Amino acid sequence: MSANHQKTRFQIETATEDDWPWIVQGEVEIACVRLDPERQKELSRQLIEERVARRVARIRKENGFPNVAFVARTSEGELAGFVWVARTHNDFTGQLEASLMSQYVEESHRGKGLGHQLLETAEAWAHQQGLPRISLCIGANNTIGQRLYESLGYQVETLRMSKKLGPEEPEEIHLDDA
Repeated sequence: MSANHQKTRFQIETATEDDWPWIVQGEVEIACVRLDPERQKELSRQLIEERVARRVARIRKENGFPNVAFVARTSEGELAGFVWVARTHNDFTGQLEASLMSQYVEESHRGKGLGHQLLETAEAWAHQQGLPRISLCIGANNTIGQRLYESLGYQVETLRMSKKLGPEEPEEIHLDDA
């Protein structure tokens, strides 16, 4: 363990329904960080919160794909972080694999090895599911996260890029309604 990692112990357990409002707020933070600075200025926090809440609800529906979230608590019971992982099909190969939906560590608990512990938990779940691979997406500006994932053997397979084409964002398309 590096010198900047304190030996802090966290209790990691499957998230309960009571944990999900906190997880959704973490998802909002993740969404904001993933957006480039221009898009962060264009979109209101409220709009991001609404869209993230809808996305989480859609994924968690009974007919959604199998997924589980794990939360980390301090010895005092304070929520410190979470990892959300799912059983999915690779978009390109069609093979079953685990997909790291998201991972979040509260700012006050960063640098203590919790991100590593949460990833190990997600990987153990994937292994128990018999899944041969685990994949994830990360914001281009999240260099700390990129270093963590690379240190654990993750490699870049694809890069998602975008370009703004006009002054206004198109209306939201609801795939559920199609």
